[in-house]
Amino acid sequence: MKAYIRTGWDWLKEHVYIWVILFLYQLLWGFFVYRFIDGIVLPVLRRYPNPAPTEMSSQLFLIESQFHLSKTNDYTPYLWIVVGCMAIRMLLTPFIEAGLFYAIAHPRQSGLTFFQGIKVVWKPMLLLYTIKTVLLLAPAYWFVPYAAHVLTTKSTVASLLASVAPFVLIWAICGWIFHHLFLFMQFGAASELSLLHSVTAGVRRMLPILGLSLIFMGLVLVISLLFTTAAMFWTGMTALILQQAFPAVRAVCKMWGLSARYAIWQEANQQSK
Repeated sequence: MKAYIRTGWDWLKEHVYIWVILFLYQLLWGFFVYRFIDGIVLPVLRRYPNPAPTEMSSQLFLIESQFHLSKTNDYTPYLWIVVGCMAIRMLLTPFIEAGLFYAIAHPRQSGLTFFQGIKVVWKPMLLLYTIKTVLLLAPAYWFVPYAAHVLTTKSTVASLLASVAPFVLIWAICGWIFHHLFLFMQFGAASELSLLHSVTAGVRRMLPILGLSLIFMGLVLVISLLFTTAAMFWTGMTALILQQAFPAVRAVCKMWGLSARYAIWQEANQQSK
């Protein structure tokens, strides 16, 4: 496992410019989301009676908010903005993945392989991303009505979690494994191999790849906890800098983890030839 992690790190050091691109991309999205939420939430919070002269003042504030959400269209434009942003991000994701996976699959190719990959393999990446997204979200067609029914019938939080949590856990685990099957297809598309051959090679080394994925997931979780704890103790500008720096660390872990898993997949692919 150490050899694959080292291979992934060596690739990362030679493609720092992709890390800069991903960091700036996530930073811009984070800034936009922050400004968007700040523009919506702060005006609402300023109207909250603090300190409330009576308990009735707080109740009236909540009743008024519920009325605006259920009886008016005041928040419809904001909802459409959120939907539009999600659509734009989903549209950009396969192009970014095309450049990233192509650069991983062609480490010795000269030039800026990230942009070459966007030009060469954006079509299969867009197709795979669309199919994966539809299939991963398909259980929501059944789960959302079920969760809404449980929410209206269960009287306690414990009973609600007992009814919903097992399905959420199964959905998350199956989706995680399903995501890796499409990851093998993306490796194959970037390497210009057939989808069947790509999946077969990945399944042969499924356990090491999943284990490596868990290692990097745990690494990101630990780093996230460290950054959050530090931001809680060092408030003000220091906390803001830490929160803005975290996407950079997360981008490093993402690129490192993908290149390390590709090294395992490539070894299985060469053995099957």
